Amino acid sequence: MTHYTPRLLLVEDDPQDAFLVRRYLSDLPYGGQVDQVDSVRNARAQIEQSPDIACVIVDLKLADGSGAALIEWMLSEAELREIPVIVFSGDRSDHLDLDTFTNVACLIQKPESADGYAALAQALRPIVESALARAVYAAQ
Repeated sequence: MTHYTPRLLLVEDDPQDAFLVRRYLSDLPYGGQVDQVDSVRNARAQIEQSPDIACVIVDLKLADGSGAALIEWMLSEAELREIPVIVFSGDRSDHLDLDTFTNVACLIQKPESADGYAALAQALRPIVESALARAVYAAQ
């Protein structure tokens, strides 16, 4: 059996937000890794090239488009629709229907200060760990 490393894909174009999320989710179980991309285009490429993506955290406002478009694309692809997506955004007022998407596991507001990222990671950890565990067991 080959070694399987489940990956959490963070789609975030703000370097500070990306750094803080990666920092607080750096000790994932099952050897889980956090990969980060900064655009919808790069996220699609990463997802298409990496069969070990177990969960996606996506910002809605990205330089090259909306994270919602990425979520909709994932939902339209049979092999991707079961990957849980965590919406991580400061403003989702233009995307109020996201909580009806079956692949959206959680909608979470970006913290207003760096201190809020520890609490954010604590809230996200059960969802992320469950997704990693599911991916690891499915790969066996």
